[in-house]
Amino acid sequence: MKYIQLLACLTLVCSNALNAQTDEDVKKKAAEGNSLKDLKDTGWVKGGFFSTNFSNTTFSNWSQGGTNNTAIIANSSLFAIYRDKSNKQIWENYLDLAYGVMRNGSGKIEDPSNPSQNITNPFIKNEDKLVFLTKYGRRINDKLNYSVLFSLNTQMFPGYEATDILRKSNHVSNFLAQGFGYLSVGIDYKPTSYFSIYASPITAKYTIVREQRLADLGLYGVEPAQYDTTGAYLGAQPIKIKNGQTFRQELGWYINFGFNKEVMKNISWQSRLEFFQNYKTLEFNKIDINWQNTLNMKVNKYISVSLINQVIWDYDVDTKSDEEGVQRNWQLKNFFGVGFSARFGDKL
Repeated sequence: MKYIQLLACLTLVCSNALNAQTDEDVKKKAAEGNSLKDLKDTGWVKGGFFSTNFSNTTFSNWSQGGTNNTAIIANSSLFAIYRDKSNKQIWENYLDLAYGVMRNGSGKIEDPSNPSQNITNPFIKNEDKLVFLTKYGRRINDKLNYSVLFSLNTQMFPGYEATDILRKSNHVSNFLAQGFGYLSVGIDYKPTSYFSIYASPITAKYTIVREQRLADLGLYGVEPAQYDTTGAYLGAQPIKIKNGQTFRQELGWYINFGFNKEVMKNISWQSRLEFFQNYKTLEFNKIDINWQNTLNMKVNKYISVSLINQVIWDYDVDTKSDEEGVQRNWQLKNFFGVGFSARFGDKL
């Protein structure tokens, strides 16, 4: 129930944000459909997109079988961009948030510890994302900037194994456990207002696992804890002699492709593709890849269809830590939904 309340609060906050857009200049620019390129008087350009999607499927005496399920997700993409009057510097800020829950089956399920009783079938998390990117640039010419970039990718709340719907075991992820991102200096090429290529030969990638229990397990590519097991044959518990690594850093090259545009009437596509490689591991299969895509298709003023996709390849991450040996696989996440949506503020 607390997840539904959380999503309701998120919806209310974003609705208030929509209503708070009363600044006459912002309204005028949004109504005129100005692009960032046109706003050369400038100062701040602000806006974003918010949507909630809900789905519910129920069965009763359905001969073909099926499982009742309910799902709800809220996601928001915000931006704030500053360009000075001399057009010599630009500061871009982007924040993507998403949270969703789902429940398979009916509202009551059998209590595993007491089969004679029923308990509430809980909602489990099926989406949780917090992505922040900030980039400051100094103008070289109309299309090139010297730039400094910082990014953070993490989640907002604890995550559990998919089979642990009653949360009997410890969580396997949390805010900043894992968190990863980049700090880099490079060149930003912006041939249009909606597309950019950022390239850096000097980039520090960082990985954070702020919870020592998770760090000791060696999850997300950090070094695990070291133990003294000399007394194990006598039944003694291993003694930890060195904590697991909570912060890992790598130095390498980095490329970021950014795209945000209304590709057709009422259809917008936001995409960010990142490549990173540690200079210590210059092998093709050890290039880290993170590709995020959001496609929003508006049916009318408030109803939209959303398609969200993310693909990750990270050679250092064990994708099945419960199995023996390191399992390296592509990580894929997809979402499709229909629901309420609204844009506010300026138009990129």
